[in-house]
Amino acid sequence: MDEDDKFQKSNKLLDIGAEAYRNGDYLKAQKYYEYGRTGKRDYKKAFYCFKIAADDGSAEACYKVGDSYFYGDAIKQNYNLALEYYIKAEDFANKSGIDDDIKSDIYYRLALCLYKGYGTDEDPLSALEYINEAEYYSYCDRFEDKFMWQSIAKRIESLRAEILQRLDEYLKN
Repeated sequence: MDEDDKFQKSNKLLDIGAEAYRNGDYLKAQKYYEYGRTGKRDYKKAFYCFKIAADDGSAEACYKVGDSYFYGDAIKQNYNLALEYYIKAEDFANKSGIDDDIKSDIYYRLALCLYKGYGTDEDPLSALEYINEAEYYSYCDRFEDKFMWQSIAKRIESLRAEILQRLDEYLKN
């Protein structure tokens, strides 16, 4: 099996699990990725599955591996690796042309890392660029009625306000 075939297979399996989750079929979703919505959370299993899919080029899996490193789920917390996977997720999403539905999540995470200095130096101006991208894709999520779009939209709005406040403070000083 060549790399393209592996990529297509891993993305298809991830898509099946995501679709089952969105439809509330948590038992089916659990077969494709593990979030613990059906019982006991298995962060190690989830990380293992996402890591395989991320290595095969899945944007969604990349940002979920990044989340594992960011929060220290199943592995030791590592902001540098979290940021690295968020950057890969952005790259894969932009190349695939099929992952617009997760760009608000990816751009939010990149903005957060740049704003807070997680895995990098603090850079509020670059954070503002990413949060504006996240906000744009958040509006797209609303039109598509993406599952739980309200949750990410609130986080984006809150972080954007913090970033703007910090930038305004820099201008005053």
